[in-house]
Amino acid sequence: MKKFFVLFLSGLLLTACSMVSDTTTPSSESSSDSSSSTVSQSSALDFTVKDADGNDVNLADYQGKKVYINFWATWCGPCIREIPELEEVYQEYKDKDDFVFLSITSPNDATFANANPADESQKVILSKAKELGITYPVLFDTKDQAATKFALSAVPTHIFINSDGTLKQTFAGQIQKEQLIELLNGMK
Repeated sequence: MKKFFVLFLSGLLLTACSMVSDTTTPSSESSSDSSSSTVSQSSALDFTVKDADGNDVNLADYQGKKVYINFWATWCGPCIREIPELEEVYQEYKDKDDFVFLSITSPNDATFANANPADESQKVILSKAKELGITYPVLFDTKDQAATKFALSAVPTHIFINSDGTLKQTFAGQIQKEQLIELLNGMK
């Protein structure tokens, strides 16, 4: 029975990491990939997260820019596997004035006051980011604001916000470099 319980919990954990949830309103656009959903003209709600130095970062700070957000966790296999390709794409896009590339995770430190933290402490997250060679901004959810705004139920999840502030697309699950570039280039 104990063996069954361990296998059952392991299965739940793996499923939760790659679970797909349509967190957006359906639109006339469609996708053949079951791990993505598309929204047109839906306002991307503002939220505040913290940077590594404890400074507030607001989504509104990037008004007029195309914003890509990667939600991830240090324990998530698909998240870790996609990071080298995310880093490659970031290197290609980082100097473009109209794009912003962000990552968000939810630490369990009391200072962030996340009721449902999805990750270890800020220190562990930053250590893992350094180990993985992440040079794009790693931000920290506070009071579950970002996770709640996007009804996040799985990691990795990728959010694409057009320059007019509308939510272009939410993609849950591991993304490939070619898919990411196609979605970034499709943003308005």
